[in-house]
Amino acid sequence: MAHRFVQAMAAAVLTAGTIASAGGVAGAAPPGPPVILHVGQVTAQDVAPQPGSEPDTVVEPDVAVSPVDRNVAIAAAHDGRFPNGGAVDISIAWTHDGGGTWHHSPVQGITAATGGPYERASDPVVAFGPDGTAYLSVLLIDIASCPSAVAVLRSIDGGQTWSAPLYAHQSTTCDYSDDKNWLVVDNSAVSPHGGRLYQFWTPFIASGRHFLGAPQAVRWSDDKGSTWSATSYVTAMNSVTQNSQPMILADGTIVDTYYDYGVGAPAPDAVPGAVPESPRLAVSRRQSVTAAAVPTGIPIFAARSNDGAATWQQVGQVTNNAIDTLRDVRCCLFAADIDPVTQVMYVAWLGVGASGTDPVLVSRSRTGTQWTSPVTVSQGDVAGIQRVNVDVVARSGDVYVSYGTRTQPASNGGFVQQQLSFSHDRGVSFAAPISIGPVSALQYAAQAGGYFPGDYIGAAIAPGRLYLVWARSSAPPPPSTSPFHQVIDGATLKIQ
Repeated sequence: MAHRFVQAMAAAVLTAGTIASAGGVAGAAPPGPPVILHVGQVTAQDVAPQPGSEPDTVVEPDVAVSPVDRNVAIAAAHDGRFPNGGAVDISIAWTHDGGGTWHHSPVQGITAATGGPYERASDPVVAFGPDGTAYLSVLLIDIASCPSAVAVLRSIDGGQTWSAPLYAHQSTTCDYSDDKNWLVVDNSAVSPHGGRLYQFWTPFIASGRHFLGAPQAVRWSDDKGSTWSATSYVTAMNSVTQNSQPMILADGTIVDTYYDYGVGAPAPDAVPGAVPESPRLAVSRRQSVTAAAVPTGIPIFAARSNDGAATWQQVGQVTNNAIDTLRDVRCCLFAADIDPVTQVMYVAWLGVGASGTDPVLVSRSRTGTQWTSPVTVSQGDVAGIQRVNVDVVARSGDVYVSYGTRTQPASNGGFVQQQLSFSHDRGVSFAAPISIGPVSALQYAAQAGGYFPGDYIGAAIAPGRLYLVWARSSAPPPPSTSPFHQVIDGATLKIQ
């Protein structure tokens, strides 16, 4: 989810005001729909399965595009998923020809499978700096004990080779367990913090067997990840939150958006369908996704920092009607992005709709304080149709929302068609969706408390180019005996 994309190297600071529709030049033809240039497989399993892992599963992808060359993009995903959290390793994929060809390999030195110190890896996030340096953020975990870490690796050759892991944070105690990480880089030419890396994550804090809270945490680096600041907290220490999706304005102001379950709520992994990516808490109430587990609305809040993440103030509520799981599918974190040209921010999520539907919704803001009423992106939201995962990117007033549409859920998990909806009026209205790539059969997807197409998908935008990545599952090819077959597909589209 979000950022899976890169800000422009230079963007003007716009004055505050009402968000208006993008006006066209008199007599000019309206922008057309995106055109698919390439679609196909981005990566597949690179490492041998380990005991307890699910063979032939690659899931939960992210993607970013270089700000200095739009033909250079990098994707990353779980490689060899474990049903109780994390993966054997992380698969990294790269293209230097705009998605015409992709190459992939396992990330070295992070898990035991590739000579690293940790048992498992999870939640890969890719970002680029203003000079074209690429960064990979991963969560590293030992399920059998308590060590966990948030590591950042960097690449100066477009993803072909990577540095040793640089640790933004490490924990050795069960009382502080790292979870859901997100990485974003300040690429603005006019920001006082230009080039700064911001590493967000969710620590699960306990005292013995007593859960105390899950705030949003952040550290930053001004030397490309070699050293990191002390931890700053976006939310109160006793708050129960998840899934930072930060956006950086051209002047360096950061707006972070996140789920807020409320002070005193159970740990986020206690909600139906959630499975930990770190040891978390032995007292958490693990639950499976069942037909009786009906999603209820979750608030998404926004916080702002005007001093490079040192201090934070909660400034607004995006919605109180988001979901983060489906009845028998683990999926569906919300996503966010800022348009580097217009400086309008967008949050996209699956909402609780009428008659058991979960429409794709988008809200927008200039400041993070006031958010518009949600606009419905998806079409044909009726009982029996579900949306699976969502991502959003925007540029020059055009907004692109990627998501899966699930049909026949009672048929061994059903089928998911990846789709893309787009807006040429700054998210005021959306055209009919475009279907991209072959259908995914959830019967062959990884399992993690339910069918697992991943908690998020990836999208990245550059002038004239849009990259999308998602997990696709299908019948295992002979002579495979695995019950799973899951790869990462991707598409490159030409945009106006």
